[in-house]
Amino acid sequence: MIYLNDDYFDKTYFEHCFSNFSQHDILGNCQGKRITVCISDAVLWIALCLYCRDQGISVFPLPAGTPEEALRRRAKLSNSHYQVMADNMDDLLANIETIGDHPNDNVAVLVQMSSGTTGEPKCIDRSWTSIDIELENYIQHFSDLADMTAVVACPVNHSYGLICGILASIKRGSEPVIITNFNPKYIIRKVQETTSPILYSSPALITTITMMVKADQPIHAIMTSGTLMQASWLEQAEKKCVNLYQQYGCSEVGCIALGGNLRSIHDQGVPLPHIRVESGNSEESPEEIVVTTESNSIVATRDQGYLDADNRLHFLSRIDEMINVSGLNVYPAEVEKVVMEMPGVSDAVVFKKSHAFGNDQVCLQFVADIEVPAEDIRSWCARYLNKYQVPIQIAQVEKIDRLPNGKVSRKALALA
Repeated sequence: MIYLNDDYFDKTYFEHCFSNFSQHDILGNCQGKRITVCISDAVLWIALCLYCRDQGISVFPLPAGTPEEALRRRAKLSNSHYQVMADNMDDLLANIETIGDHPNDNVAVLVQMSSGTTGEPKCIDRSWTSIDIELENYIQHFSDLADMTAVVACPVNHSYGLICGILASIKRGSEPVIITNFNPKYIIRKVQETTSPILYSSPALITTITMMVKADQPIHAIMTSGTLMQASWLEQAEKKCVNLYQQYGCSEVGCIALGGNLRSIHDQGVPLPHIRVESGNSEESPEEIVVTTESNSIVATRDQGYLDADNRLHFLSRIDEMINVSGLNVYPAEVEKVVMEMPGVSDAVVFKKSHAFGNDQVCLQFVADIEVPAEDIRSWCARYLNKYQVPIQIAQVEKIDRLPNGKVSRKALALA
């Protein structure tokens, strides 16, 4: 049913887990309740997730390794009735703790956190019913997936790995491979052992993996999501796999669009059929990406983009991250692309800092093999960018800090 690294867990394992859960004093009578969990055993977490979905229980999964006080804080923030931190089944059954006496949920939900790239993360509830509708449409829309096996090398407490990687596989009768050993050499070996694999991972890890993959042994398929790839990273990935896909989504809706044959780093493919997406109509006139769900809820994503003539969605930037220089818009990805094309530069992030009279300054952090003077960076950018796009504040760093999902908190960089 599921592989975890080198181990296989069949249907009998899950039936055994469900039996233990159903006989437990709390889990056996938990319909309408909400529980925050931090479970280091990924397959045990998947078993509990499936049980909660089937029994009408709301669940809020946190990443393995979350400190106990952080677990407690998130549990209270989400109005959970219970919390548990566990490494195995015995821990799970013995350590469920009551933390609040809240009204029951009328509808059972999966609780997810917003990315936190532009501020404090928020709890977002998604009903199991809406997730099932997403899964049906994801599988229908992504027809290439039918013959592929998902190798999930990203957190399975998060929507991307959990819903699109694991739950979509289970729903279509496939046996996904969960990777918790993020050593690139190990991931490459597991991908090569898998028939028709599609690797679900983050841009940063995909970049490392495709650097190491031999050109004559390309990966069958790769799915990237979470943040825009640098243009040079995308080009490298395209050379090291047969099929490269990108998907775009948000915590409130799930997957919004996906596609292959990417035309640029911004190309997110075609929206899924169960939702309606509105945005700008060209790169020159982008607008906020707004989604109407199957239940007619309207979600303003705070992302800037456009739909092209082929109904492909292009994500340009977070609205909060767009840089306003004297009324002119600067998109970080456009500047990053130019900087990354400079010989020796291996990573770059562009962000804004507020300046006098309401203007923003274009700021840059970059990583390079050798020391590169700031003036050399400016001279290079001036050859390919408008004057207002050229970075003012420039810092060479050893490493660019990224969140666990691969995203960069530009707000944190601006405040540093």
